[in-house]
Amino acid sequence: MTFAAALDLLRQQVGTTTLLKPSTKRYQSEIAAAVMKSWPGLEQRPVQEISDLDRKSWAAKFSEHYSPTRDNAAVGLLRSAFATAIEAGASYRNPAGAVNRASVRVKVPSLPGSDQFERFLAEMENGGGGKSRECAEMVRCLAYGGFRISEARNITWGDCNFDKGEIVVRGEPATGTKNWTIRRVPMISNLRDFLETAQAARSGESPETPILRVSECPDAMDRAAKLVGMPRLTHHDHRHLSHALH
Repeated sequence: MTFAAALDLLRQQVGTTTLLKPSTKRYQSEIAAAVMKSWPGLEQRPVQEISDLDRKSWAAKFSEHYSPTRDNAAVGLLRSAFATAIEAGASYRNPAGAVNRASVRVKVPSLPGSDQFERFLAEMENGGGGKSRECAEMVRCLAYGGFRISEARNITWGDCNFDKGEIVVRGEPATGTKNWTIRRVPMISNLRDFLETAQAARSGESPETPILRVSECPDAMDRAAKLVGMPRLTHHDHRHLSHALH
């Protein structure tokens, strides 16, 4: 069995499982492509002929060009592919079976203070673009609620319970939240003010209408951050502001 055949068998198993989200499956496909690109000839090599030394030689080169996170994902893919070959009776050992994970340094974003954040929001809202107001609304939602962007995109007015002061977070319709759970997020004062203002301005929208009207706004965020002199933040970084803004 070649490595390509083992990888195809693994892909078939991954493709039929319901335990992995589509985004995870796409990420694994990206990792597989990176491994193939960095290890010329791997696809056609019989799995039983691939040694620990071969894997170590590849790993040394791969780690020079990719982050520890991708490095760990690539090793995990190799380990799974070799394990699939072993289960199929095509090999008896796993060259990636006893590899230590690379140390991953967690990025700590440099967050703005409340005054600077308000100036940042004002610059976004008054940016002059066709969706400037909507982009500012997205950032307010992420920051005040601590939502992941995939969660925020799928919150509807029907998920907002103003009487109980909470929002039901369901995540993507097909796959749910990151941890496959439905959770309830309390409406802190800033979040409630934002939602009540937005709802009043958009009266008549149905409960099925998403509260956000844009799916992303990286250019607007980068522009506003530069104007107020704060570090560039990603969509995900804004969720870390929720504790500071309570």
